[in-house]
Amino acid sequence: MGQRPGCGAVVMVMRFFITIAIGIGIASCATATPEVLTPMEVKVPVATPIYCRVEKPEKPTLPIATLKADSPPGDTIRAYAATIAVLKGAVQERDALIAGCAPPADAVVSPPASPSGAAAVTRPLSTN
Repeated sequence: MGQRPGCGAVVMVMRFFITIAIGIGIASCATATPEVLTPMEVKVPVATPIYCRVEKPEKPTLPIATLKADSPPGDTIRAYAATIAVLKGAVQERDALIAGCAPPADAVVSPPASPSGAAAVTRPLSTN
């Protein structure tokens, strides 16, 4: 027939109810809502020195652009070699322009600004 519950079952049920009661007690203590911080954006102007203004160099016309589908292999090789020479010259010209706009040795480099000219700094707004 049936068996009577022993002492172990009663202890197990009591532990379960005590655990539930402690959990409910702890959860009921957390009635204060945490403070919500509102983010605020602050724009701080940052000075960015301009050392020189240089026009963008023109793109060179490449000899390889004159080739046709039925161009002889000799013309193709010469056009490729001439294109490499033109591109090397364009790179040297660009490097000379960049070197002319380098900041002075004693200049302090500042971080780049946003497109609007001001650096955007976002900080949470505290109500304290």
